[in-house]
Amino acid sequence: MTKWIMIAMAAVLGGLTGCQPGSTSKEARAAAFQRWSRTRATVLCELGDNHLKAAQLDNAGKRAKEALALDSQYTDARLLLGKVYIEQGQYAAAADELAAACRQKPDSVEAVYLLGVAQEKAGRLPEALASYRHAHQLDGTCVDAVTAAGEVLVQMDRLEEAQAYIEFNLQVAGDCPGIYELAARLAMMRKEYSQAAKHYQRASDLDYRNPRYQEALAQACFLAGEYDRAAETLTVLAAKPEYGKAAWVHAMQGDCLLALNRPGEACDAYYRAKDIQPDSAAAWVNVAKALLACREAHKAALAAREATRLQPGNSDAAMLLGYAMLCDGQIHEALAVLNQAVRTGGADGTLQCLLGRAHEAAGDEVQASRCYAAALELEPQNQLARELAGLEGPSSGSRN
Repeated sequence: MTKWIMIAMAAVLGGLTGCQPGSTSKEARAAAFQRWSRTRATVLCELGDNHLKAAQLDNAGKRAKEALALDSQYTDARLLLGKVYIEQGQYAAAADELAAACRQKPDSVEAVYLLGVAQEKAGRLPEALASYRHAHQLDGTCVDAVTAAGEVLVQMDRLEEAQAYIEFNLQVAGDCPGIYELAARLAMMRKEYSQAAKHYQRASDLDYRNPRYQEALAQACFLAGEYDRAAETLTVLAAKPEYGKAAWVHAMQGDCLLALNRPGEACDAYYRAKDIQPDSAAAWVNVAKALLACREAHKAALAAREATRLQPGNSDAAMLLGYAMLCDGQIHEALAVLNQAVRTGGADGTLQCLLGRAHEAAGDEVQASRCYAAALELEPQNQLARELAGLEGPSSGSRN
């Protein structure tokens, strides 16, 4: 700091000695003092910036105030103090300082943007939105201002407007993945999954080291029915240590592979999920589902039974167990399981259909018809129930 002060003194003294004979007036001395104050304020501001970078907020704030005491018109000092107040959670004070900075320097994009940050943090969302939009008007390439405005619109529950605003301004996004992530998130909120996948892909391409983008991409592709892309992305994720140990990654991969009619691979994926969460009934249900698709009914029944043991009230596990037993030729055992499932929670058309199939396999056509009728009463549009009741022609594989 001593070096800076010596340089500043030399600059001021040089200015004084260079004056003409009549320049020792009050005005000249005032001008020299102002230059001296601005120089000292600049030094203090630089010190404050260093304190802020080191997260020494109290020291940074102190230097900013000292600089303002020397020169109240020094906008950089107000910006520094505003940043300190934001970091300290003093949002009202930050907004006051930054509003003053905007008045001193109306064309400062940084001042206007930071004012929006302080206003947003203070819950003054309409004002924050106006500030962010103003910052974008001042600098059409300010991606942060566009993204922030979009986030504020989301907070204000103006999703359609937020999506339109972000989509329109993607032309200024450049290499910033954050705005594409926001565009994707908005598309997800509006159930536009293919659009979301497109934006998540762009964000992932720009920041391929960020696994969160790949995670979101996989989920968007899955919901969009793009199972190949989802499975491919999940394979990449599963190779990462933190995701390879996540059961949901393997479970979703199994769902994709099953949807792609690759039951053997799906079974492997579900087994990996089950090995990570052996006490999860849902994991065992998935294994049973895949084994049934592989036509391994006996193994499927064992997996489904384990799911019912872990979670006795799990209706999916009970249905799978009954159906696996039926496929395995254990008709009376299937009837017992399915009847119990109906007693504990029988308001399910598919469950009634399965019970009807079990009665039909046991040769009880009358009871089977009653079950199909009960299924239709519960769910009049249940396709399987309508086919089994003879109201519609069977679809491919409906009686397998």
